[in-house]
Amino acid sequence: MSSDQFLIRHPLTYLRAQRGWTLADVAELVQRRSGLNMATHRQKVYRWEHHQVVPELAAQLAIAEEVGVDAQTVLNLGWPSWLLTADGTEPLDQAWTPETAKQIMAGCMSADGDRRGFLLLSGNETAELAGAWATIPTGKIMHAGGGGTVDAEVVTWVEDAIHRLWHLDDLVGGDYCLHLAQANLQLISRLLHGGRYRSAVERRLYGAAGELLRFAGWCAFDSHRHAAAARYWHAGLRTSAAGGDTLTGAYILSLMAMQHTYAGDGRAAINLLHTARERIGSGAPRTVHAMLDAWQVRAHAVVGEARQAVEVLFRADDHWGRRDPDDDPPWIYWMRQPSHTIEVGAGFVELGRPDIAVRLLEDGMAERGIDYTRDTVLGLTAIADAQLGQHDVDGALETARRAVDLVTDVESSRVVDQLNAFAQRLPAEEAQVQEFRACLDGLSSPS
Repeated sequence: MSSDQFLIRHPLTYLRAQRGWTLADVAELVQRRSGLNMATHRQKVYRWEHHQVVPELAAQLAIAEEVGVDAQTVLNLGWPSWLLTADGTEPLDQAWTPETAKQIMAGCMSADGDRRGFLLLSGNETAELAGAWATIPTGKIMHAGGGGTVDAEVVTWVEDAIHRLWHLDDLVGGDYCLHLAQANLQLISRLLHGGRYRSAVERRLYGAAGELLRFAGWCAFDSHRHAAAARYWHAGLRTSAAGGDTLTGAYILSLMAMQHTYAGDGRAAINLLHTARERIGSGAPRTVHAMLDAWQVRAHAVVGEARQAVEVLFRADDHWGRRDPDDDPPWIYWMRQPSHTIEVGAGFVELGRPDIAVRLLEDGMAERGIDYTRDTVLGLTAIADAQLGQHDVDGALETARRAVDLVTDVESSRVVDQLNAFAQRLPAEEAQVQEFRACLDGLSSPS
Protein backbone atom coordinates (compact mmCIF):
# COMPACT_ATOMS: atom_id res chain seq x y z
CA MET A 1 0.00 0.00 0.00
CA SER A 2 2.93 2.34 0.56
CA SER A 3 4.35 1.75 -2.90
CA ASP A 4 4.18 4.81 -5.10
CA GLN A 5 2.22 3.71 -8.13
CA PHE A 6 3.45 6.67 -10.15
CA LEU A 7 7.16 5.99 -9.61
CA ILE A 8 9.40 4.92 -12.49
CA ARG A 9 11.95 2.48 -11.12
CA HIS A 10 14.28 1.63 -14.03
CA PRO A 11 16.68 4.02 -15.77
CA LEU A 12 15.82 2.64 -19.20
CA THR A 13 12.12 3.35 -18.64
CA TYR A 14 13.06 6.88 -17.70
CA LEU A 15 15.38 7.26 -20.71
CA ARG A 16 12.58 6.14 -23.01
CA ALA A 17 10.14 8.55 -21.40
CA GLN A 18 12.57 11.45 -21.83
CA ARG A 19 13.10 10.70 -25.52
CA GLY A 20 9.61 9.52 -26.39
CA TRP A 21 10.78 6.03 -27.30
CA THR A 22 8.57 2.96 -27.24
CA LEU A 23 9.92 -0.49 -26.40
CA ALA A 24 9.90 -1.25 -30.13
CA ASP A 25 11.91 1.92 -30.83
CA VAL A 26 14.68 0.69 -28.51
CA ALA A 27 14.64 -2.75 -30.15
CA GLU A 28 14.88 -1.14 -33.60
CA LEU A 29 17.81 1.13 -32.71
CA VAL A 30 19.70 -1.76 -31.10
CA GLN A 31 19.23 -3.92 -34.20
CA ARG A 32 20.15 -1.02 -36.50
CA ARG A 33 23.34 -0.07 -34.64
CA SER A 34 24.54 -3.51 -33.51
CA GLY A 35 23.12 -5.98 -36.00
CA LEU A 36 21.73 -8.09 -33.15
CA ASN A 37 18.58 -10.07 -33.87
CA MET A 38 15.83 -8.26 -32.02
CA ALA A 39 13.03 -10.33 -33.53
CA THR A 40 11.20 -10.44 -30.21
CA HIS A 41 10.96 -6.63 -30.44
CA ARG A 42 9.41 -5.01 -27.42
CA GLN A 43 9.27 -8.19 -25.28
CA LYS A 44 13.05 -8.35 -25.06
CA VAL A 45 13.38 -4.71 -24.01
CA TYR A 46 10.52 -5.19 -21.56
CA ARG A 47 12.48 -7.94 -19.84
CA TRP A 48 15.48 -5.60 -19.50
CA GLU A 49 13.31 -3.15 -17.58
CA HIS A 50 11.07 -5.46 -15.57
CA HIS A 51 12.84 -8.79 -15.05
CA GLN A 52 16.40 -7.68 -14.24
CA VAL A 53 17.67 -9.19 -17.49
CA VAL A 54 21.02 -7.66 -18.48
CA PRO A 55 21.29 -6.91 -22.22
CA GLU A 56 24.20 -8.18 -24.29
CA LEU A 57 27.14 -5.77 -24.28
CA ALA A 58 26.59 -5.08 -27.98
CA ALA A 59 23.03 -3.99 -27.23
CA GLN A 60 24.22 -1.74 -24.41
CA LEU A 61 26.85 -0.14 -26.61
CA ALA A 62 24.24 0.48 -29.29
CA ILE A 63 22.02 2.35 -26.84
CA ALA A 64 25.04 4.19 -25.43
CA GLU A 65 26.08 5.36 -28.90
CA GLU A 66 22.55 6.62 -29.54
CA VAL A 67 22.49 8.71 -26.35
CA GLY A 68 26.10 9.90 -26.43
CA VAL A 69 27.66 7.81 -23.66
CA ASP A 70 31.16 6.51 -24.34
CA ALA A 71 31.97 2.80 -24.30
CA GLN A 72 34.40 3.08 -21.39
CA THR A 73 31.66 4.49 -19.16
CA VAL A 74 29.45 1.53 -20.08
CA LEU A 75 32.25 -0.88 -19.15
CA ASN A 76 33.20 0.93 -15.94
CA LEU A 77 29.72 1.44 -14.48
CA GLY A 78 27.85 -1.58 -15.80
CA TRP A 79 24.13 -2.05 -16.43
CA PRO A 80 21.94 -0.16 -15.63
CA SER A 81 24.07 2.45 -13.81
CA TRP A 82 25.69 3.82 -16.95
CA LEU A 83 22.24 4.84 -18.25
CA LEU A 84 22.15 7.52 -15.55
CA THR A 85 25.12 9.30 -17.13
CA ALA A 86 23.05 10.00 -20.25
CA ASP A 87 21.26 12.51 -18.06
CA GLY A 88 24.44 14.09 -16.73
CA THR A 89 24.47 12.32 -13.37
CA GLU A 90 27.91 11.97 -11.83
CA PRO A 91 29.27 8.46 -11.15
CA LEU A 92 29.08 7.42 -7.50
CA ASP A 93 32.70 6.33 -7.23
CA GLN A 94 34.37 9.74 -7.43
CA ALA A 95 36.85 10.70 -4.72
CA TRP A 96 35.41 12.11 -1.49
CA THR A 97 37.12 15.50 -1.53
CA PRO A 98 35.87 19.06 -1.02
CA GLU A 99 36.48 19.83 -4.69
CA THR A 100 34.36 16.85 -5.78
CA ALA A 101 31.65 17.91 -3.34
CA LYS A 102 31.55 21.38 -4.91
CA GLN A 103 31.44 19.96 -8.44
CA ILE A 104 28.59 17.57 -7.63
CA MET A 105 26.73 20.34 -5.81
CA ALA A 106 27.00 22.56 -8.90
CA GLY A 107 25.97 19.68 -11.14
CA CYS A 108 22.81 18.88 -9.20
CA MET A 109 21.73 22.52 -9.43
CA SER A 110 22.26 22.71 -13.18
CA ALA A 111 20.30 19.47 -13.77
CA ASP A 112 16.59 19.65 -14.51
CA GLY A 113 14.95 19.76 -11.08
CA ASP A 114 11.41 19.27 -12.36
CA ARG A 115 11.52 15.66 -13.48
CA ARG A 116 8.88 13.77 -11.63
CA GLY A 117 8.29 10.21 -10.61
CA PHE A 118 11.72 8.68 -11.24
CA LEU A 119 13.74 6.88 -8.58
CA LEU A 120 17.26 7.73 -9.73
CA LEU A 121 19.28 5.16 -7.77
CA SER A 122 18.53 1.49 -7.19
CA GLY A 123 18.74 -0.12 -3.76
CA ASN A 124 22.20 -1.50 -4.57
CA GLU A 125 23.43 1.89 -5.78
CA THR A 126 22.20 3.73 -2.69
CA ALA A 127 23.85 1.06 -0.54
CA GLU A 128 27.11 1.63 -2.44
CA LEU A 129 26.87 5.39 -1.90
CA ALA A 130 26.00 4.97 1.77
CA GLY A 131 28.88 2.54 2.28
CA ALA A 132 31.36 4.98 0.77
CA TRP A 133 30.07 7.81 2.98
CA ALA A 134 30.29 5.62 6.08
CA THR A 135 34.00 4.91 5.59
CA ILE A 136 35.12 8.56 5.36
CA PRO A 137 37.17 9.45 8.49
CA THR A 138 35.53 12.40 10.21
CA GLY A 139 37.31 15.66 9.51
CA LYS A 140 39.92 14.11 7.21
CA ILE A 141 38.80 15.58 3.89
CA MET A 142 38.86 19.25 4.84
CA HIS A 143 41.40 21.54 3.24
CA ALA A 144 42.56 24.86 4.58
CA GLY A 145 41.31 28.01 2.90
CA GLY A 146 43.23 31.25 2.68
CA GLY A 147 42.23 34.79 3.54
CA GLY A 148 39.02 35.87 5.21
CA THR A 149 36.65 37.24 2.58
CA VAL A 150 33.75 35.09 3.79
CA ASP A 151 33.49 35.61 7.53
CA ALA A 152 31.47 34.05 10.34
CA GLU A 153 28.72 36.66 10.07
CA VAL A 154 27.95 35.62 6.48
CA VAL A 155 27.80 31.95 7.44
CA THR A 156 25.52 32.73 10.38
CA TRP A 157 23.14 34.53 8.03
CA VAL A 158 23.08 31.51 5.71
CA GLU A 159 22.47 29.12 8.62
CA ASP A 160 19.63 31.27 9.95
CA ALA A 161 18.02 31.36 6.50
CA ILE A 162 18.10 27.55 6.35
CA HIS A 163 16.41 27.29 9.75
CA ARG A 164 13.63 29.62 8.60
CA LEU A 165 13.08 27.45 5.53
CA TRP A 166 12.50 24.39 7.73
CA HIS A 167 9.55 26.02 9.43
CA LEU A 168 8.14 27.48 6.22
CA ASP A 169 8.15 23.98 4.74
CA ASP A 170 6.09 22.75 7.71
CA LEU A 171 3.44 25.34 6.84
CA VAL A 172 3.29 25.37 3.04
CA GLY A 173 5.03 22.23 1.77
CA GLY A 174 7.94 21.32 -0.44
CA ASP A 175 6.69 22.43 -3.86
CA TYR A 176 6.94 26.09 -2.88
CA CYS A 177 10.05 25.82 -0.69
CA LEU A 178 12.10 24.00 -3.32
CA HIS A 179 12.53 27.22 -5.28
CA LEU A 180 13.73 29.07 -2.19
CA ALA A 181 16.17 26.27 -1.37
CA GLN A 182 17.58 26.41 -4.91
CA ALA A 183 18.18 30.16 -4.62
CA ASN A 184 20.06 29.69 -1.34
CA LEU A 185 22.09 26.87 -2.87
CA GLN A 186 23.24 29.23 -5.60
CA LEU A 187 24.52 31.59 -2.92
CA ILE A 188 26.42 28.90 -0.99
CA SER A 189 27.89 27.51 -4.21
CA ARG A 190 29.19 30.97 -5.13
CA LEU A 191 30.69 31.41 -1.68
CA LEU A 192 32.43 28.02 -1.83
CA HIS A 193 33.73 28.49 -5.37
CA GLY A 194 34.63 32.16 -5.35
CA GLY A 195 35.13 33.18 -1.75
CA ARG A 196 38.18 33.11 0.44
CA TYR A 197 37.78 31.90 3.98
CA ARG A 198 39.56 30.45 6.93
CA SER A 199 39.25 26.74 7.71
CA ALA A 200 36.68 27.22 10.49
CA VAL A 201 34.42 29.20 8.16
CA GLU A 202 35.00 26.68 5.40
CA ARG A 203 33.82 23.86 7.63
CA ARG A 204 30.64 25.77 8.49
CA LEU A 205 30.02 26.57 4.82
CA TYR A 206 30.23 22.89 3.90
CA GLY A 207 27.99 22.03 6.84
CA ALA A 208 25.42 24.62 5.74
CA ALA A 209 25.63 23.35 2.16
CA GLY A 210 25.04 19.78 3.34
CA GLU A 211 21.99 20.80 5.35
CA LEU A 212 20.57 22.92 2.54
CA LEU A 213 21.08 20.11 0.03
CA ARG A 214 19.37 17.77 2.47
CA PHE A 215 16.47 20.21 2.67
CA ALA A 216 16.31 20.72 -1.11
CA GLY A 217 16.18 16.95 -1.54
CA TRP A 218 13.36 16.74 0.98
CA CYS A 219 11.41 19.44 -0.88
CA ALA A 220 11.97 17.63 -4.18
CA PHE A 221 10.80 14.36 -2.61
CA ASP A 222 7.70 16.12 -1.25
CA SER A 223 7.13 17.49 -4.76
CA HIS A 224 7.32 13.98 -6.24
CA ARG A 225 10.58 14.87 -8.02
CA HIS A 226 12.45 11.75 -7.01
CA ALA A 227 15.40 12.03 -9.40
CA ALA A 228 16.11 15.59 -8.27
CA ALA A 229 15.86 14.50 -4.63
CA ALA A 230 18.48 11.79 -5.18
CA ARG A 231 20.84 14.28 -6.82
CA TYR A 232 20.53 16.74 -3.96
CA TRP A 233 21.05 14.03 -1.37
CA HIS A 234 24.11 12.66 -3.18
CA ALA A 235 25.65 16.14 -3.15
CA GLY A 236 24.51 16.63 0.45
CA LEU A 237 26.31 13.49 1.61
CA ARG A 238 29.51 14.76 0.10
CA THR A 239 29.31 18.33 1.37
CA SER A 240 28.26 17.31 4.88
CA ALA A 241 31.22 14.90 4.91
CA ALA A 242 33.48 17.78 3.89
CA GLY A 243 32.16 19.70 6.87
CA GLY A 244 32.57 16.74 9.22
CA ASP A 245 28.82 16.67 9.92
CA THR A 246 27.96 12.98 10.30
CA LEU A 247 24.54 13.62 11.83
CA THR A 248 23.32 15.49 8.75
CA GLY A 249 24.76 12.69 6.62
CA ALA A 250 22.80 10.16 8.66
CA TYR A 251 19.66 12.28 8.25
CA ILE A 252 20.19 12.26 4.48
CA LEU A 253 20.50 8.48 4.46
CA SER A 254 17.29 8.22 6.46
CA LEU A 255 15.47 10.31 3.85
CA MET A 256 16.87 8.16 1.07
CA ALA A 257 15.52 5.22 3.05
CA MET A 258 12.09 6.83 3.22
CA GLN A 259 12.17 7.35 -0.54
CA HIS A 260 12.84 3.64 -1.07
CA THR A 261 10.11 2.73 1.40
CA TYR A 262 7.61 4.80 -0.58
CA ALA A 263 8.82 3.02 -3.71
CA GLY A 264 8.09 -0.35 -2.08
CA ASP A 265 11.75 -1.33 -1.57
CA GLY A 266 11.72 -1.81 2.19
CA ARG A 267 14.87 -3.93 2.20
CA ALA A 268 16.98 -1.16 0.66
CA ALA A 269 15.52 1.24 3.23
CA ILE A 270 16.43 -1.05 6.14
CA ASN A 271 20.00 -1.35 4.87
CA LEU A 272 20.37 2.42 4.56
CA LEU A 273 19.08 2.95 8.09
CA HIS A 274 21.49 0.33 9.43
CA THR A 275 24.38 2.15 7.76
CA ALA A 276 23.31 5.49 9.22
CA ARG A 277 22.93 4.00 12.70
CA GLU A 278 26.31 2.29 12.65
CA ARG A 279 28.06 5.41 11.36
CA ILE A 280 26.84 7.77 14.07
CA GLY A 281 27.33 5.17 16.81
CA SER A 282 25.65 4.70 20.16
CA GLY A 283 26.93 8.05 21.45
CA ALA A 284 24.76 10.03 19.02
CA PRO A 285 21.67 11.80 20.41
CA ARG A 286 18.93 9.34 21.29
CA THR A 287 16.37 11.43 19.44
CA VAL A 288 18.25 10.76 16.20
CA HIS A 289 18.28 7.03 16.95
CA ALA A 290 14.54 7.23 17.70
CA MET A 291 13.97 8.79 14.27
CA LEU A 292 16.00 6.13 12.44
CA ASP A 293 14.14 3.36 14.26
CA ALA A 294 10.72 4.94 13.69
CA TRP A 295 11.27 5.06 9.94
CA GLN A 296 12.58 1.50 9.97
CA VAL A 297 9.23 0.33 11.37
CA ARG A 298 7.48 1.16 8.12
CA ALA A 299 10.31 -0.33 6.05
CA HIS A 300 9.86 -3.64 7.89
CA ALA A 301 6.11 -3.37 7.33
CA VAL A 302 6.61 -2.97 3.58
CA VAL A 303 8.48 -6.29 3.43
CA GLY A 304 5.95 -7.94 5.75
CA GLU A 305 8.20 -8.32 8.80
CA ALA A 306 5.70 -7.72 11.60
CA ARG A 307 7.83 -9.02 14.46
CA GLN A 308 10.84 -6.93 13.47
CA ALA A 309 8.64 -3.87 13.05
CA VAL A 310 7.29 -4.18 16.60
CA GLU A 311 10.76 -4.81 18.05
CA VAL A 312 12.19 -1.74 16.35
CA LEU A 313 9.24 0.37 17.53
CA PHE A 314 9.83 -0.65 21.15
CA ARG A 315 13.48 0.31 20.73
CA ALA A 316 12.52 3.64 19.17
CA ASP A 317 10.17 4.54 22.02
CA ASP A 318 12.84 3.52 24.53
CA HIS A 319 15.32 5.91 22.87
CA TRP A 320 12.67 8.62 22.99
CA GLY A 321 11.95 8.07 26.64
CA ARG A 322 15.64 8.35 27.56
CA ARG A 323 16.59 11.24 25.27
CA ASP A 324 18.19 14.50 26.40
CA PRO A 325 16.73 17.31 24.23
CA ASP A 326 19.81 19.45 24.94
CA ASP A 327 21.85 16.98 22.84
CA ASP A 328 19.59 17.21 19.79
CA PRO A 329 20.71 18.75 16.49
CA PRO A 330 18.52 21.75 15.55
CA TRP A 331 16.96 20.05 12.52
CA ILE A 332 15.17 17.37 14.56
CA TYR A 333 12.82 19.84 16.25
CA TRP A 334 9.86 18.18 14.47
CA MET A 335 10.39 14.70 15.93
CA ARG A 336 7.76 13.33 18.30
CA GLN A 337 7.32 10.05 20.15
CA PRO A 338 7.99 7.40 17.48
CA SER A 339 4.77 5.45 18.07
CA HIS A 340 2.82 8.64 17.35
CA THR A 341 4.47 9.38 13.99
CA ILE A 342 2.67 9.09 10.68
CA GLU A 343 5.23 6.63 9.29
CA VAL A 344 4.69 4.20 12.17
CA GLY A 345 0.91 4.44 11.89
CA ALA A 346 1.07 3.86 8.15
CA GLY A 347 3.31 0.87 8.85
CA PHE A 348 0.62 -0.78 10.95
CA VAL A 349 -1.85 -0.22 8.12
CA GLU A 350 0.63 -2.06 5.88
CA LEU A 351 0.77 -4.90 8.42
CA GLY A 352 -2.99 -5.32 8.41
CA ARG A 353 -3.50 -3.87 11.91
CA PRO A 354 -5.69 -0.84 11.23
CA ASP A 355 -6.99 -0.90 14.81
CA ILE A 356 -3.52 -0.19 16.20
CA ALA A 357 -2.86 2.31 13.40
CA VAL A 358 -5.97 4.39 14.18
CA ARG A 359 -5.13 4.58 17.87
CA LEU A 360 -1.51 5.58 17.33
CA LEU A 361 -2.30 8.07 14.56
CA GLU A 362 -5.06 9.75 16.56
CA ASP A 363 -2.73 10.09 19.54
CA GLY A 364 -0.21 11.72 17.23
CA MET A 365 -2.82 14.06 15.77
CA ALA A 366 -3.70 15.28 19.26
CA GLU A 367 -0.08 16.42 19.71
CA ARG A 368 0.30 18.11 16.31
CA GLY A 369 -0.10 21.89 16.24
CA ILE A 370 -1.45 24.21 13.57
CA ASP A 371 2.09 24.87 12.33
CA TYR A 372 2.19 21.43 10.71
CA THR A 373 -0.54 21.65 8.07
CA ARG A 374 1.04 19.15 5.68
CA ASP A 375 1.57 16.59 8.44
CA THR A 376 -2.00 17.09 9.57
CA VAL A 377 -3.28 16.27 6.07
CA LEU A 378 -0.97 13.26 5.80
CA GLY A 379 -2.03 12.08 9.25
CA LEU A 380 -5.72 12.38 8.40
CA THR A 381 -5.16 10.49 5.15
CA ALA A 382 -3.35 7.71 7.02
CA ILE A 383 -6.22 7.49 9.53
CA ALA A 384 -8.70 7.31 6.66
CA ASP A 385 -6.67 4.46 5.18
CA ALA A 386 -6.75 2.64 8.51
CA GLN A 387 -10.50 3.15 8.86
CA LEU A 388 -10.95 1.76 5.37
CA GLY A 389 -8.95 -1.25 6.52
CA GLN A 390 -11.57 -1.67 9.25
CA HIS A 391 -14.29 -1.59 6.56
CA ASP A 392 -15.56 1.72 7.96
CA VAL A 393 -16.16 3.47 4.63
CA ASP A 394 -18.29 6.22 6.16
CA GLY A 395 -15.69 7.03 8.80
CA ALA A 396 -12.87 6.91 6.26
CA LEU A 397 -14.67 9.32 3.96
CA GLU A 398 -15.44 11.71 6.80
CA THR A 399 -11.77 11.76 7.82
CA ALA A 400 -10.58 12.13 4.23
CA ARG A 401 -12.93 15.08 3.69
CA ARG A 402 -11.25 16.84 6.62
CA ALA A 403 -7.93 16.30 4.86
CA VAL A 404 -9.30 17.70 1.58
CA ASP A 405 -10.52 20.82 3.40
CA LEU A 406 -6.91 21.54 4.42
CA VAL A 407 -5.01 20.41 1.35
CA THR A 408 -5.37 23.69 -0.55
CA ASP A 409 -3.29 25.36 2.18
CA VAL A 410 -0.15 23.39 1.25
CA GLU A 411 1.85 22.89 -1.94
CA SER A 412 2.87 19.26 -1.64
CA SER A 413 2.44 16.82 -4.49
CA ARG A 414 3.01 14.00 -2.02
CA VAL A 415 -0.10 15.02 -0.07
CA VAL A 416 -2.28 15.12 -3.19
CA ASP A 417 -0.87 11.81 -4.42
CA GLN A 418 -1.61 10.12 -1.08
CA LEU A 419 -5.22 11.36 -1.19
CA ASN A 420 -5.62 10.17 -4.76
CA ALA A 421 -4.17 6.78 -3.86
CA PHE A 422 -6.67 6.54 -0.97
CA ALA A 423 -9.52 7.39 -3.34
CA GLN A 424 -8.48 4.58 -5.68
CA ARG A 425 -8.86 2.07 -2.83
CA LEU A 426 -12.45 3.08 -2.08
CA PRO A 427 -15.34 0.86 -3.28
CA ALA A 428 -16.34 2.53 -6.52
CA GLU A 429 -20.00 1.54 -6.51
CA GLU A 430 -21.09 3.80 -3.63
CA ALA A 431 -22.54 7.21 -4.51
CA GLN A 432 -20.72 9.03 -1.71
CA VAL A 433 -17.44 7.65 -3.04
CA GLN A 434 -18.18 9.11 -6.46
CA GLU A 435 -18.91 12.45 -4.78
CA PHE A 436 -15.60 12.33 -2.90
CA ARG A 437 -13.66 11.50 -6.06
CA ALA A 438 -15.35 14.42 -7.81
CA CYS A 439 -13.99 16.69 -5.06
CA LEU A 440 -10.49 15.35 -5.68
CA ASP A 441 -10.80 16.00 -9.41
CA GLY A 442 -10.49 19.67 -8.57
CA LEU A 443 -7.10 19.03 -7.04
CA SER A 444 -3.93 18.27 -8.91
CA SER A 445 -0.37 17.67 -7.89
CA PRO A 446 1.50 20.96 -8.28
CA SER A 447 3.78 20.85 -11.28
